[in-house]
Amino acid sequence: MQPNDAPLISDPIMQALLQMLKTSTGKASAVQEDALVAIGTLVEVLGINFMKYMEHVLPFIYEALNNHSEYQICAAAVGVIADLSRSLLDKLTPYCDLIMTHLLTCLSNDKLHRSVKPQILSTFGDIALAIGGNFKKYLEHVLNTLNQACRAQVANNDYDMIDYLNELREGCLSAYTGIIQGLRNPTTTNTAALAELQLVTAQLPFIVQFLETIARDPNKSDSIVGAAIGLIGDLVTSYGQAMLQFVEREPFEKLLAEGKRSKVMKTKTLANWAIKEIRKLKNN
Repeated sequence: MQPNDAPLISDPIMQALLQMLKTSTGKASAVQEDALVAIGTLVEVLGINFMKYMEHVLPFIYEALNNHSEYQICAAAVGVIADLSRSLLDKLTPYCDLIMTHLLTCLSNDKLHRSVKPQILSTFGDIALAIGGNFKKYLEHVLNTLNQACRAQVANNDYDMIDYLNELREGCLSAYTGIIQGLRNPTTTNTAALAELQLVTAQLPFIVQFLETIARDPNKSDSIVGAAIGLIGDLVTSYGQAMLQFVEREPFEKLLAEGKRSKVMKTKTLANWAIKEIRKLKNN
């Protein structure tokens, strides 16, 4: 179905939202953005029951993702995909080829506003967590993309770019976390999960180096500290002894200590959990 086709849907709310998208297509209008945000809310409310609308909604989402000049509309579409991932879980799998193609195309477009890119990286984590081992077909492209994003650097006196770098790094951390947790999906056998996790093993030294870069950065945000510690904990619980050579390094110890002192309860909880997992690893 093309975005300009009139969808035949009995639900009046969805019919109205799709009509808003249809009439605003191709226009620089806040109407399209508002409609996408409302659809995201509907996804959260309906959960798996939103499946019946997928064929009607996706063409409009794809069109919005291609709207790189109106980056707020593109960002709203990325938000809907994240909502779909969290609500539909593995039922999203049949649609992921096109979704991932569009998201990767967005990232490779230099004209897309930089603020959308961290959101896309984070959404990779949502998708990986949703579809588990089925994400491995996209893994090479995504890991290469993360590899480039993790290397980004900015001037220490450019505060706008420092904020952006924190957002970009947090997007990378969310992506790695979603990938690791998704590949370790509890619905698979231990043997299968271990085989899936091996796909990322070669990246461990680079991921650890990225975490150390964050740990040493005096301009890191509070949310970055929590996200980095969460990833450390996931790496320890997923890779066990393979992580032992990394966890005793000074940057990790300082980062975990900083997390324990955090005034943000989530960060403090993650730090205590990660420290406990590291202690268990050492004792074994």
